[in-house]
Amino acid sequence: MFKRLVFLCLVLCLALLSSPALAQGDVLLYGGNQDIHNIDPATGENYSINAALRSLYDSLFIYRGWEIEALLVESWEVNDEATVWTFKLHDNAVFHDGSPVNADAVVYSFNRLLAISGPPAWRWASIADENTVQALDDHTVQFTLTQSYAPFIGTLAQLFIVNPAIVEANLGDDMGQSYLKENAAGSGPFTQGRWEIGNIYEFIAVDDYWAGWTGDDHLDSFFWVIQRDAATQLNSLLAGETHIADTIAGSDRDKIDNSPNYVMEQHAGNFTNTLKMNNLGEYTSDINLRKAVAHAMNYEAMVEAQDVVVTILPGPTSANFAGYVGGLDIPTYDLDKAREYLAMTPWADGGIALDYVYVTEFPREEIPGLILLEGLAEIGIELNMIPMLWPDMVASCGSPETGPDIINIYTLPPFFHPDAHLYNQYHSDQWGSFNSCSFYHNERVNELLDAARTILDNEESEPLYTEVQELIAAEQPSVWMYTEDSSLALNTCVKGFVFSPMYPITVLFQDLWMEEC
Repeated sequence: MFKRLVFLCLVLCLALLSSPALAQGDVLLYGGNQDIHNIDPATGENYSINAALRSLYDSLFIYRGWEIEALLVESWEVNDEATVWTFKLHDNAVFHDGSPVNADAVVYSFNRLLAISGPPAWRWASIADENTVQALDDHTVQFTLTQSYAPFIGTLAQLFIVNPAIVEANLGDDMGQSYLKENAAGSGPFTQGRWEIGNIYEFIAVDDYWAGWTGDDHLDSFFWVIQRDAATQLNSLLAGETHIADTIAGSDRDKIDNSPNYVMEQHAGNFTNTLKMNNLGEYTSDINLRKAVAHAMNYEAMVEAQDVVVTILPGPTSANFAGYVGGLDIPTYDLDKAREYLAMTPWADGGIALDYVYVTEFPREEIPGLILLEGLAEIGIELNMIPMLWPDMVASCGSPETGPDIINIYTLPPFFHPDAHLYNQYHSDQWGSFNSCSFYHNERVNELLDAARTILDNEESEPLYTEVQELIAAEQPSVWMYTEDSSLALNTCVKGFVFSPMYPITVLFQDLWMEEC
């Protein structure tokens, strides 16, 4: 009865949003699989949060398609060692309250981000400190890094600039985190409207947005409507209740292709799925148990069972990403080997139970768990399937004590460099983020990652990244699953969409407009 009431409420909500009274102008309705539970640029990071941050805030640079473009930055210079980066800012950028986005705001935002040291801060770990950034004048800001860092520009797409006055007015005892979690203080192309965590989020266009609009027109607003299962996403889209659906089921492609005025965008990318095992857990701290689990996973069955196109990972890094190392000794589905490794643990005959955590009502994470459950049962290990809301999953990764035995996590490198994929997952300084929920620790890996990110010559850093991946593969901190093709369905009345591998399962809302929707 409760589920029926929830469904009826959702239908009513969508109907109201779609009515002429509320949807005047170009109002886009977006069916999103995931909540936007934190919009603080210093602490929030995942695909839905980043989509919101790109809409509410401006960063120094932004990805459009496959290229990175300057946004707040008008021009820049860098010294030969890639340690001193000087940026000239546009002088017409303003926050939503009309105050200028200036060099002091950049300094404030960067230092706040470093001081809080939330998930986004890994990009600047070991290359920046409280003395790194300074304002040379109102619209010139300089970063003096503690060491060379070649991919620095790529990191600046995540440096969203906050309005210092608003943060200071709501500072509290946590540097404004409580306030900024649900309240924006930005200069982006949209402002907040209706904001109901777990339900619906409204973004209202800033008509005189300082940077202008890139398309032929622009949205008046958009609503991010939470739809946790693929059936609801599909039915809402085809009924005209939404205009875009993310994480659409691959098995629904024919229904979309055969429906007039709808299209499904599918692209290969680096959206990566892993089963992170708690390397400090009661059972999963044992390397042989981790290898037994990895050999009990039926990878080919998983590929067949998933409703999207996936490519099995050949190790910690996908074959199409920077720094890939081939020929690593990676587990395949082999129950005999699984039993051999299990025999080398204190639980040689099994008789133990492991928890498997995945996103509630998300089949793409549930299916691998069910397949692993069958494999582990063959060697005497029970797998407890535990669905959990994404914010609760993130919270569970806060420490090894709360980290699950096994957790299904998607990761996405934010720029095309090995550092973007390996540092945040395997450097032990990054514990506390969902990216590092394996709680892996190897001092040699830490040293190599710290050194490699400072080397400007890719050929010189390549051996270091190779050794990193060899060490990681040998210790099996995770079960490397697959990269997933992006699947996004749109009403053809929505214009301006361009696929970007940096945010493969959502859109850049400021570049969209609508024609006769």
